[in-house]
Amino acid sequence: MAKTFKEKLEIAKSLSDLGIDVLELSIFTGDKADDVLVKTVSSCVTKSIISSYCGNTLEDVEKAYLAMANAKKKRLLVSVPVSSIQMEYFVSKKPVAVLELLKNLTEKAVSLCSDVEVSLEDATRAELEFLYKAIDLAINCGAKTICLSDLSGNLMPEEFCAFINGVYENCPSLKKVNLAISVSDELSLGTSCILSALNCGAGAVKISALKPNNLPKITKVLSAIEIIGGKNGYACSIDKTKQKLITSKISEITAEKNGDGIISNAREKSEELSPDLSEKQITELVKKMGYQLTKEDYAKIYADYQRLAGKKNVSNYELNVIVATVAMQVPETYSLISYSVQSSNVLTATASIVLNKNGKQVSGLSYGNGSVDAAFRALENICGRHF
Repeated sequence: MAKTFKEKLEIAKSLSDLGIDVLELSIFTGDKADDVLVKTVSSCVTKSIISSYCGNTLEDVEKAYLAMANAKKKRLLVSVPVSSIQMEYFVSKKPVAVLELLKNLTEKAVSLCSDVEVSLEDATRAELEFLYKAIDLAINCGAKTICLSDLSGNLMPEEFCAFINGVYENCPSLKKVNLAISVSDELSLGTSCILSALNCGAGAVKISALKPNNLPKITKVLSAIEIIGGKNGYACSIDKTKQKLITSKISEITAEKNGDGIISNAREKSEELSPDLSEKQITELVKKMGYQLTKEDYAKIYADYQRLAGKKNVSNYELNVIVATVAMQVPETYSLISYSVQSSNVLTATASIVLNKNGKQVSGLSYGNGSVDAAFRALENICGRHF
C-alpha cells in the first residue's frame, strides 16, 4: 500500500523516537514528491541520522545533499553493485568502470558531506578480489561506513561469518571505519546471519521498516541481540516496552483495512480525479488521507489543484504531493522587513538587516569582505548561527 506523506513522516518520527541510529530514506529521484518528503523529514527528525541515497551521477549527489541540507545529522549514501550480474544489469558497466563510478561518486559525496556511507550491493556474490578493491577504494576516498549487502540470502550463518572474517583479513583499513550489513532472509536465516556478523565485528544492521512483514523480523533481531549480545560484548540500547508500542503504531499505519475491517496488504492504486471537483470535495479527499488542516491550507490546496487540473489530469498521488507541499513544510521563522548595504572602494562594506521573527522585529549590523559577506554576517548576528 502506498503511504501518504503524513504517514511516512509519522513512521520516521516514531523510528527516531525509538532510538534508531540512522533513517535511510527511499531512493531520491529528484522529483517534487521526493524533494518535499526528504526536506520535511530532514527538518522534523533531529535524533537520528538522515541518510539519503545519491543516485548514479554527480548531479544526483548534489540534489540529494541539497534536499537534506537542513537535517541536524545527515549522511550521503553511495550505492553501487559489485557482483557481475548486478553490474551488468543495473549500471551496464564492466568492473573497471564500476570502480571509476564508485570513486567519482564517493569523492563528490565526501566533498559535500562529512558523513558518507558506501553500500556494495550483492557483495556476497561478488568476485572477492574485486570486492576487496572496492572496499579499499571507498575507504581511501573518505567513506566512514561500508555496508555489505547480501541479496541472495543463500549463505548459512557460519558461511556468512567466514565471509565477514575474510573481508576483515584482506581489507585491514576496514577496521578504521564502521562496517554495516544488510542481509536477505530468503531462507529464514537472516537473524542468525546478522548475529554471526555482529560476533565477527560488524557494527550496524540495516532492516527495512516499510517492507511487508518486516516489523516482526525487526523485533526478532532486537530480541536476539538483547539475549545473545551480552555474552559477546554488544548490547541493544532500545527500550523493549517502547519498542513494542512503536512497532505496533507503525503496524497500524502500514496496514490497510478493507470494508469488512480486515487488514490487507492491497497496493493503493493511483486514480485520476475529476477535473471539476469542488473545494468541499477536495477538502473531504484530503481529510480521508488523514490530514487535519486549517481553512487557509484547504483553500491553498484547492487553488493548486485547480491550477494543475487546468493543464492535465490530476491523480490522487499528485493531490498528496500538493498537500505535502502546502501543509507539511516547516513554518517560516523569519521574513525580511528591510536591508541596507553600503560599499565603496575606500570603505569596508557594511550591511544592516531587519527581520520579522515570529512577530517580533530583530536586526543585525555587520561589516564584511564585500557586500554579500557583510549581509551574511548580519544574518548570523540575528540568527546566532554560522552559514
